Amino acid sequence: MPILFHCDCGKKLLADDALAGRMTRCPQCQSVLKIPRPGVEGERTEDMIQAALSPEPGGRSGSSASYDREPAAPPINRPLRETAASLLPTPAASRSIREYAYLLLGLALIPLVFSLLDKDESKTTIVDRIRATLQEATPEQLQRAQPILSKEEGVSLDDLLRAMPEGKLLGAHLPRDSAMHWIYAAVTAAAFLILTLAFFSVERANPLHLLGIGLFTGTVGIVFLLLVQFCSQFRFGRIYGRGWVVLIMLILMFIGWSYHSALDPESNLILSAIGFTFGVGLCEELTKALPLFFYFQRDATMGWRGACLWGLASGVGFGVSEGIMYAGDHYNGISGGEIYIVRFVSCVALHAMWAASVGITIARHLDEYETVTDKGQFALFLLRMLAVPMVLHGLYDTLLKKDMNVWALAVAVVSFGWLAMQIELARSVQPGAGAHRTRKPRPAY
Repeated sequence: MPILFHCDCGKKLLADDALAGRMTRCPQCQSVLKIPRPGVEGERTEDMIQAALSPEPGGRSGSSASYDREPAAPPINRPLRETAASLLPTPAASRSIREYAYLLLGLALIPLVFSLLDKDESKTTIVDRIRATLQEATPEQLQRAQPILSKEEGVSLDDLLRAMPEGKLLGAHLPRDSAMHWIYAAVTAAAFLILTLAFFSVERANPLHLLGIGLFTGTVGIVFLLLVQFCSQFRFGRIYGRGWVVLIMLILMFIGWSYHSALDPESNLILSAIGFTFGVGLCEELTKALPLFFYFQRDATMGWRGACLWGLASGVGFGVSEGIMYAGDHYNGISGGEIYIVRFVSCVALHAMWAASVGITIARHLDEYETVTDKGQFALFLLRMLAVPMVLHGLYDTLLKKDMNVWALAVAVVSFGWLAMQIELARSVQPGAGAHRTRKPRPAY
């Protein structure tokens, strides 16, 4: 017999009696509630349903309620049946169109398609572009640029670009000192937040929580990543002994070698792939997964949909922050407007896809996560959760480095397909699952 109970906001909820004692989330106010046990913590469900079905305001007239014998049940009218079905966490809820709104993420790859399939082979060097810019300059602009251009040494790229007319090369979208890319970043973050809030109809996330996760990864997470990169460049010499300090030093050395292999233009395809996978891929995917691992270390009730939303928010925060850094260091004053669209739309979407798939994978393996008892097992579990996204990430960067644009685009499409497969696999196992689960707090490592 279903259990009928109320949230503090007044929303009526209906749950199967097998879920009594577990936690759920109110679909109206998002409050986490404990499903009462019939006759102990909540009202008698049979009595409430019978009262709702009674043709008279006060229920059945002429007799008192008795539970010693089963009364003849009147036919359940269609509106009440539909209302009850909408409240139960059943597979019907997963058929809502919002359950498939995540497919809109695929549209974010369209700018990447046009960029990577562009067959324009006319590549000019920055020196050629400087000459072309100066040829278009007025005498007054040339006079202002002369002090910088006359220097033979000690001139940085920033100084040179600032000396150009309007502070940029001919064909560039923004001047070198522009702050417009910050506005692009804010618009991107807002657009992806609104899109994410449209995903899923069963388990929802608080918009402020998603915003906080994105800000955390885009600031603290980026600082953590930069710190790991900085430490990996140290030369530790010979390492003796055992324990976690030695292991961390060995890992940092391996990450440093991976970054060197990834960025070295002389590295072949295999070395570059290994470097990007275990340097860039591992470190960045771990950075984006930090909020999820911190959450699941506590007494958590998040389902796979909530983990997906958290992963999306974390990936968007990372991608937007990365876009700000790339625009300020590499695009402003040099590149055209299309690269900003690719960076702030397609690249942000890719980061979100990889991080969201990690979140779903963790949520699907929570039972296994609860059995992890030591640091070694946790490290192996972590690598397994990150494995596919970090390989996809590493392959994507490697193929771009080697100018294999068609194959890089194929990896981007596979990344979207991997996220879709993770969502549908989770849906097939837990069709209407939301925050129904209580867990023991995980031991801190």
